[in-house]
Amino acid sequence: MTTEQELREQLATCTRIFAMQGMIGVFGHVSVYHPETKTVLITPGMGSNKGSLQAKDMVAAGLDGKQRRGTEGPPVEWPIHTALHGARSDALAVAHLHTPYATLFSIAKREFKPVTLQGAIFSDGVPLYPEAQLITNPARGEALLKTIGDKRAALLRGHGIVVVGQNLPEVLFSSLVLEDDAKKTLQAATLGEVGTISPQECKTFGAEIALERRAQRAWNYFCSLEAHWDKQASTGRSELFP
Repeated sequence: MTTEQELREQLATCTRIFAMQGMIGVFGHVSVYHPETKTVLITPGMGSNKGSLQAKDMVAAGLDGKQRRGTEGPPVEWPIHTALHGARSDALAVAHLHTPYATLFSIAKREFKPVTLQGAIFSDGVPLYPEAQLITNPARGEALLKTIGDKRAALLRGHGIVVVGQNLPEVLFSSLVLEDDAKKTLQAATLGEVGTISPQECKTFGAEIALERRAQRAWNYFCSLEAHWDKQASTGRSELFP
């Protein structure tokens, strides 16, 4: 059984990697759920320096959003996390990010479709939460839950993205892949019509190489890079698929 302290360490590391990659900054937050104690561990909200967060900085809350200890409460969009943690056994980790490229699909009237083999994990699509609003109360959290269904991610209109996973390595990898596929779609569009990976091709690739294995290897790789990162803006970033 993973302890709360171990989850705190993983969550802080995951968030620092997102910061290193330019995927989280003044906005955005990441969480992990400890089902044995029904505790949600979540990063501090707007304005916190995500690039230097440590295990002790993680906020502990219940599924009702109320802080369990300490003086700082969870970020205002805590219902994003509690709605998903409370309803889906495969959503033990959740990231809400305002990534530069994937967020464009929450603005442009264009359906997201995978364009790389790694993007096959999104073969079921990435649905759009249609309201241009912050997810600041349980009712909106439930609406988001209905939008995302059993999918791996959702777009929030004019806002950002939400990605779920069974653990933090999976959320990190999935978020990196979504951002990379969005970026490559934009780049390929300058050359002409964009080709996509069909559902059957996605299924075949997923059967050949397990997501768990890819996510863990990516986690080890980025943890190694982050350990030597100087924590300065625009440094240390590494392309997932250069």
